[in-house]
Amino acid sequence: MRRVKHGLRASTLVETLVMMIVAGIVFLAAMEALTLLGRLAARHMTVIVETRRQSEGIHLLGQLLATADSIGGGQDTHDDMILLYHAGRQRELVVRDSSVLLTAGAFCDTLLRGVGGMRLMQYAAEADTVEIGTCRHTLKFHVRRPARELYQTDIMKIENGYGYEEERP
Repeated sequence: MRRVKHGLRASTLVETLVMMIVAGIVFLAAMEALTLLGRLAARHMTVIVETRRQSEGIHLLGQLLATADSIGGGQDTHDDMILLYHAGRQRELVVRDSSVLLTAGAFCDTLLRGVGGMRLMQYAAEADTVEIGTCRHTLKFHVRRPARELYQTDIMKIENGYGYEEERP
């Protein structure tokens, strides 16, 4: 009868140490990759939050300019300030430290960051425009004319359309 050998192959101490060193190096590389991935995710989240703040500021600025009864600035004040009048109250848009600030009495809020300048462009034939220069783009907001001015313009158009005859003595 044949004898069957039942033996287990064991690794030597040197082979075990080499395997542990290789596993340690792989573990350190994996941990460094996870740290880099966490930093990248945090950076992307910061960019997303800042972009959302900018878009909310642009939306709020457009809403303020659209609902204003009248707007002053440009020649009356210095270029980096625009006065908004709405329902008998005055608000100011001011550029300070590359940010557009909204002030209304004691209230102050930052609407946009990274702003180079702001000015009110007044046109005779077209709607006035508020231009805000950012680091990437120039934002242009068209401003509606005050109701009194629109009313007078409409009356002038109606009167010019009718031919009045002067009475001759």
